[in-house]
Amino acid sequence: MNAKKLIEEVLLDLGNNKSLKDVSTKIQIIVRLLGDDKLKEWYNNEFISGYKGKEYPDYRITQAADIKADYLIPQGLGVWQIKGQSVPVSNLGAEKYKKIMTITFDDTIPAIINYSKHPKDVVVALSPYERLQVQEVLGEAQIQNAHKVISPSTFQNIIDNVQGKIIDLFMDLNDTVFNGEIDMKSPSTKEEIHQVITNNFTAGIIQTGTGVIDARHSSIVANMDNSLSKEVISKLLSLTNEIDKIIRENDEEHDEIAQEIIDIRTELSEVKPKRNLLKKSFKALAYSVASISCKAAVETTISEMMSLLLY
Repeated sequence: MNAKKLIEEVLLDLGNNKSLKDVSTKIQIIVRLLGDDKLKEWYNNEFISGYKGKEYPDYRITQAADIKADYLIPQGLGVWQIKGQSVPVSNLGAEKYKKIMTITFDDTIPAIINYSKHPKDVVVALSPYERLQVQEVLGEAQIQNAHKVISPSTFQNIIDNVQGKIIDLFMDLNDTVFNGEIDMKSPSTKEEIHQVITNNFTAGIIQTGTGVIDARHSSIVANMDNSLSKEVISKLLSLTNEIDKIIRENDEEHDEIAQEIIDIRTELSEVKPKRNLLKKSFKALAYSVASISCKAAVETTISEMMSLLLY
């Protein structure tokens, strides 16, 4: 079986808006043809078995945006009912705060794709330890419900990282296995890769029963404003200008990536810039830069830009 042909097919499939789970079988065959045990293990963890009981990649570890609770407070002969109140867990100290706010995801990529499309925020039920910590903060209050709040973009970030790792693998294979036979510089191949980077690989979230799954796996619905602050927009514009300057100073073929920079600036000028569109443009910009001297500096700056979109 021809691994090179399969790689080209995967690029075309993704470029035609097929999701990672739709092409996972082809990717699995490519991985097995390569015969690398570490790569096989990574594929199995991401697409087949998940990471339960295993070491998590950095992109599967994140921080909750908030912890909210419904609770009752004794007041004279009655009680006050408080709903959806943020719990100031920072009062527990930095170490406990970090521990309680950390979330790890061990679901497979097909499951995470299902979670990622929900238009509202997702919540994660607390573990028994975390619930005790929240009880410590709330004192005599009687907790009825408590959960961590996370954004659906958290799931998309995991998908983006896995997608990026697959594209990086294909790029490396072109150099180390196929001796440059996959022409990454041709207009048609560039367009395929650009489509892979910019397409939105998500499906509808699945919610069953109460919508709550135990601890790290839970999902029910909550609301939160996900717009970018003026400070973040200003910082992103500054970093975009910095990339433009780096590219010009390194004599990069600026005409090939000028449109990406224009698209970023245009989106940032909107009343409510879209995070997903910006993330796709940042990634496309990173892959468009060719020279070694320029690429490292640009990727470092883009990494900073991506981190600003997580909050």
